[in-house]
Order: sequence, then C-alpha cells, then structure tokens
Amino acid sequence: MAEDVKSSQGGPRVEIHGRNFRGGLTVAILALLLLVSTFAISAPTIPRILSIVVALVGVGVAAGLVPVRGPQDFYGGLVLVLLAIFALVASADLPGQRGFAFGPGTAPRLFSGILAALGAVVTLVGTFVEGPEIEKYKIHGPALVVISIFLFAALIRPFGLVPATYLAFMLSIMGSTEMRWIESLIAAAVMTLFCVLLFVTLLSLPFQLWPQPNAATILLGQFEDIFKQTWLIIQKLVLAIGRS
Repeated sequence: MAEDVKSSQGGPRVEIHGRNFRGGLTVAILALLLLVSTFAISAPTIPRILSIVVALVGVGVAAGLVPVRGPQDFYGGLVLVLLAIFALVASADLPGQRGFAFGPGTAPRLFSGILAALGAVVTLVGTFVEGPEIEKYKIHGPALVVISIFLFAALIRPFGLVPATYLAFMLSIMGSTEMRWIESLIAAAVMTLFCVLLFVTLLSLPFQLWPQPNAATILLGQFEDIFKQTWLIIQKLVLAIGRS
C-alpha cells in the first residue's frame, strides 16, 4: 500500500522532470545555434550575451536547477527572447541612428530590445508564479506565422513594404481556425496602412513601398547571399572547432 502511494506521488514528479529536461535542452540548443550565428555579424556583443544567458537558463532547467512553476509563461517568454535575439542578429549589419535621423536598423533593434525585455519579464513570471501546463497544440498555426515572418523579410526589399506586409499578414491569419476571408482582407489592408504610416511617414525610414523593376532578380540574389553566408558560417565553425 505504501509503495503504491509512493509510486503515485513520484509519477507526476518524473513527468515534470522529463518535460523540463526536454524543454530546457531545446532552449539551450536554439540559443547555442544563435550564439554560433553571432560570429558572422559585425556587432555581436548584445545578441551574443543574450544567447549565452538563455543557453545557461536552458541548461539550468534541464538540470533541475531553475524552477518552472508556470510552463506556459516560462517557455513562452524564452521563445520571445530567442525571437528577439534572432532579429538582432538579422539586423546587425543595417546602419543605425545617425544624430536625430533613424536608420534602417533602428526600428528592428528598438523593437527587438522591447521584445527581449517583455520576454524576460514573462519568463520570470513563469519562474515564480504558478501557472497552467503546456497543452497540446497543432503545428499548423505557428508554422504559418514563422513562414510569414520569413516571407516578409524576403519580399520587403524587392517587392516593397506594401505587398510584403499584406502577403505576410494574410499568410499568418491563415494559421487561425477562425479565419474569415472578408474580415482578413480588410484587416490586412488596415495593418499595411498602419505600417506605411508608422515606418515611412512617422519614422521617415527609407522603405521601398512598391515592387522594383528587377524584383525577381533581387529576390534570387537574396537567396544566393543566404547560401553564401551560411557556407561562411559553416567554414568559421569548422575552423573554430579545428583550433580548439
């Protein structure tokens, strides 16, 4: 009888430990991948520090040293921080603010810093406050949101801010089970207008609004640059491993 009670009490603990081990390990691996990517940019200090901190948090969670009382808040906050690090790495080579004039890299870095701070706060809430467990979810919605982000990044330079924002917003809405075409088309138009007013009119950022004549050539050139940069990162990583 006593053994049955002990086994019933140990079952949830073992399950929670296994969940934290998998979650912490996943966070640590993603953070290490972002850490490696910082060696290919010109201003790596802030994203590199954030990557190291998140990787240490992931290791601490996997080892059972960091408590996770609210899994949804904790892991959701870490995902926001990881997304902010990715945005900092992606916008590292863009020129920043010069005097009172905003550069193309000012807004991405500003919003990335805000996102990282919010993610850190949400993670702390999940550390100290009891919260709900992570429920089962479908990958369809999150996958479309992630794809829409990459689509926006790929289209904004050759095809302009207006088509890129509209298409990316429509693709992200398709991830919702409550999508309605008429409302979605109107919402995408409103969001596109808001982005134009914010970034071009208010912040005076030099964004191209409409497609360029050689948009297809520019798009293919971007993918070629991505492959080249990926190959350079692999070469640097191999050299770093060989020296160690």
